[in-house]
Amino acid sequence: MTALSAAAGAQVAAAQEFLKAGNHAGARQIVEQLAAEDLQHADVLEIRWELAAQDGNWELALELAKALGRLAPENEFAWMWQACSLNELNRTEEALDTLVLAFEKFPQSPTIPYNLACCSCRLKRLEDGWRWLTKAIEIGGRAEIKLMALDDPDLLPLLDQVCAL
Repeated sequence: MTALSAAAGAQVAAAQEFLKAGNHAGARQIVEQLAAEDLQHADVLEIRWELAAQDGNWELALELAKALGRLAPENEFAWMWQACSLNELNRTEEALDTLVLAFEKFPQSPTIPYNLACCSCRLKRLEDGWRWLTKAIEIGGRAEIKLMALDDPDLLPLLDQVCAL
């Protein structure tokens, strides 16, 4: 991956700060000022994905996540964002398949099995959903995962089991 110039690096850092502050318009303005060759840099693809997701432009978000995955396959977010985009496009089966591959690559990430649980439940595969949720708990800790699960509409079919944890 080609490094960004010092000027482009500073712009990208500023755009990242705007995103952290919730200022999507500021981040978008900076990205629009970047040179064409900088738009395919991993850091810029991440910003562009967040902007596309914020806009609800899931087709573009999927393209950006795939591009990030090709450029930086070791980037866990590339896999997660691809699955998220697919899920938002009602392609949940493909999202699940993507997450299974991601879990093989990142077996210590609690976020991936948590999202596998969500996809499984959306597909009415409740036993798989529970299995993935317990894997997320095993990796990420019961208290944190339970709190997230109690507030997640995708995991509502598992609510009794989650409450019993």
